[in-house]
Amino acid sequence: MLAAMFFVPQGSGILGVVLNWVIIVAGVALLVAIASLVLTHLRFIAKGKKGFLLSLVLVISFLATLALGLLLGVDHSTFLGFVGAIIRPIETALLGLVALIMMSAAMKIFRERGWSALTVSFGVSAIIFLILGLGFLQNLNIPALNEVIRFVEALPMIGARGLLIGIGIGLLMMAFRVLFGMEGSGND
Repeated sequence: MLAAMFFVPQGSGILGVVLNWVIIVAGVALLVAIASLVLTHLRFIAKGKKGFLLSLVLVISFLATLALGLLLGVDHSTFLGFVGAIIRPIETALLGLVALIMMSAAMKIFRERGWSALTVSFGVSAIIFLILGLGFLQNLNIPALNEVIRFVEALPMIGARGLLIGIGIGLLMMAFRVLFGMEGSGND
């Protein structure tokens, strides 16, 4: 995936095949992970472990989502609304958590490094993205300003790619740790 982001124009034929392999392997890995998650929670329910009610909610929710997806199809508006009602609050909570962590990091930078060009530029960029996120400037309908806003709004996608690369590297390192026995598999 990383190679595809950088070298797609130079060798798109080979990278297209590799990307298809990555998609297939990721899909199979996701199925294995889902099966492991459901089996682990079914064991928790069977043993009556502490928190088994949450495991019961997870298994029932999974089975309801699976049944609805199989009955209606994944493109049906009711199914998409049902899944969206589950995913949106989770995404919002994660976004809030990331915002709190970033704010904590910003406060730590300001406290430890004081007022330098780096800290001031960090604070100013945070304020600019906050103002752009509120949408006040977009309503002015100034063509030149709208072009600048579109460019600036595209910048977080670069950060999102970096975040995905970091997640991928972290997952790879954790997989190696589990494969080499340095970390438990989570089924203890």
